[in-house]
Amino acid sequence: MDSKAKPFVLSVATAASISLSVAFAIAVIKRSKQSQKDAETSKLAESAVNAPFSATEWYAMTRNRNSSTAIYKDGGNEDDASAYVNIPQQPVMHPTMGGIVGRPETICLIMVGLPGRGKTAIAARTARYLNFFHGLECELFNVGNRRRSKAGYLAEEDYGFDQESIKKRKLYSDMTLNELKLFLLQSGRIAIFDASNVTSQRRLEVYSEIKKLGKVDVIFVEVISSETMVNELEMAEEDVAGSAAIDSASVDYEKRVGHYEKVYEPIASGPRDEDHEHSFSYIKCIDRGKQIILNKIDGYMPGRIAQFITNCCHCHWTTHKKSLYLSRHGQSHYNASGRIGGDSDLTPMGERYALALRDYSEEVICTVLPGEEEDSHSPPSKLDTGDQASAGSSSPSSPAGPSSSSSSPAHVPARLWTSTLKRTRHTARHIRSPTVVVGGYPWIQMKPRVWSNLDEIYAGACDGMTYEEIKERFPKETKLRKADKLSYRYPRGESYLDVIQRLEPLVQEIERHRESLLIVGHQGVLRMIYAFYAGIAREDAPHQELKLNHVTVLTPHAYGCGCELVNLLEKETPADDGQKHH
Repeated sequence: MDSKAKPFVLSVATAASISLSVAFAIAVIKRSKQSQKDAETSKLAESAVNAPFSATEWYAMTRNRNSSTAIYKDGGNEDDASAYVNIPQQPVMHPTMGGIVGRPETICLIMVGLPGRGKTAIAARTARYLNFFHGLECELFNVGNRRRSKAGYLAEEDYGFDQESIKKRKLYSDMTLNELKLFLLQSGRIAIFDASNVTSQRRLEVYSEIKKLGKVDVIFVEVISSETMVNELEMAEEDVAGSAAIDSASVDYEKRVGHYEKVYEPIASGPRDEDHEHSFSYIKCIDRGKQIILNKIDGYMPGRIAQFITNCCHCHWTTHKKSLYLSRHGQSHYNASGRIGGDSDLTPMGERYALALRDYSEEVICTVLPGEEEDSHSPPSKLDTGDQASAGSSSPSSPAGPSSSSSSPAHVPARLWTSTLKRTRHTARHIRSPTVVVGGYPWIQMKPRVWSNLDEIYAGACDGMTYEEIKERFPKETKLRKADKLSYRYPRGESYLDVIQRLEPLVQEIERHRESLLIVGHQGVLRMIYAFYAGIAREDAPHQELKLNHVTVLTPHAYGCGCELVNLLEKETPADDGQKHH
C-alpha cells in the first residue's frame, strides 16, 4: 500500500467505527426507555399472572390452538361455552428481550488460543447447537473474517507484536467487538467472539468492554494443544484463498503461529493470589479433550454449553475424519402403500437394501484402504484372532507382517445406532459385529445400540393413514401442517419441535464419540440430524428429503460439513412412499 492510499483506507475504517459507535449509543438509549416501560408493565403483569381463568376464558384461549386437544364435559354446567372446556397446557410468558419478565440470561463466549487449534470449529459448532436445539438467537463474530473482508490477506510479518502490527490488527478486532456489543444490546441472547486473545491484557480489555453492557455472563473458552496441528493446511488455504501473495500457504501460516507462541499466556496461568483471571468463568480444553477444566460455570445454559464444548472439542483433529452415515430403513410395507408411522416389516426390496448396507458397512465404514491416512490419534486396529474367520479376514496362522499390513485394509472402530422400531432393527440385523483390538483393548465393531429417541415422529390419530386419508378426514389439520410444518403437532401426536427436543441428548452423544457412526433411522428424525450438521435452518429442516436405498455421508470440518449421497441399489427405484411432497 503506498503512502497516498493509506490515509484514505484509515479514514474509511474510522468512518465505519464512528457509525458503529452512533448505532451503539442509539441502542443504549432505546434499551433504557424500554426498561422503564417494562417496569411499569411488570407491575400490571404481577397482579394478573395468578388470576384464575373462567371456563369461558379457557374456551376462548384454546379454540384457536394449532392442533386438536382432548375435550372434557362438565356435566354440572348448562352453559354451552362452559360445558365443553379444552384443557391445554398452562400458558407461559416466554422471556424476550425487553419483555414483561425482564431481560433473560445473556452470555458472551470469548475464544482463546493459538491459531489452528480448532477455535473456529468449536465456536461455529457451538453457535449452531444453540441456534438449532435451543432456539436461541446466537451469532458468531469472527475477527479473521472481518479482516479478510476489509484488508484481504495479511503477510506473516504483519502478525508480529510490535506496536505498529498490533495497532493494524486491533482495528479489525475492535470493529468486530463493536458489532458484537450492538448485537447483544438489540436482540441477541448469546454472542461468540472468535479471536486469538492470547495475552492477559487483551482478554481484560475485551472482558471490560463486554461488562459495560450490564448483566452479561462472560465465559472464556480456551483451546490448548501441544501437538502438531493436523488441520494446518486447511486453515492456511482458507486464510489465503484468492491471494497470490505467497507461494506456500502452510509455511507462512507456521511463521504466523510462531509470533503468537512467543507471547501466549494461558488463562489463569499465574499464582491464584496474583492473577486476576482466576476470578473469570472459563472452560479449558487441553489436548483434544483429554483434560477439561471448568471454572465458575453456573446456571443451566452455561452448563449445557460447557457439556457440548467438552464433547465436541476433539472433532476437528483427525486426518482420517470422523464421518456420520445416515440411512433410512429399507422399504417397509407401509412405505410401499404410502402410509405413515406404524411398525411394519421390510418388503423384499427392503431386505435387499439391508444386505447392501451390510456390505457397504464392512467395505467402507469400518475400513481404511491402503494408502489412506489413518487417524493420527487412533492406532490401526487388527481383527482379534477369535473373530477373523467370521469377518472374512486371513487365517490366524498367517501373521500380519509389514508387507501384509500395507496391502490389506485396516479395520477402524465404528458404531451402529437404530430406533426401537422393527423396520430399522431388521435393516441393520445383517451387519456383523466382530471384535477388533484398538490401542491394546478389545472393541466390538458395529455393536447395535437401540434408541427410542430415534423413533419416527409420532403421528398420533393419523398414524397408519395415507396423506390422502388424512386430508379427507382431517382437512383442518392438513392446512395447519402445511402452514407451519416445524411447529405443527399431530392430534395426540408429536411435532418436529418435539423431535428436536428428544434428539438433543443424542447429538451430545454423537459429538462425544471419536468413531464413525452409522444411524439407521426414519426420514422425519434423520431430517433433523442432517439439517443440524449441514447448516440448514430449523424452519427448512422438515422439508429435506432423504431417499430410500441411499446413505447420506456427512463429514464435519472446521468451516462447514461435507456431504455425499451414495445409492446402494442403483438398479432399483422404490415406489413413491407418499412422503416426498409432505
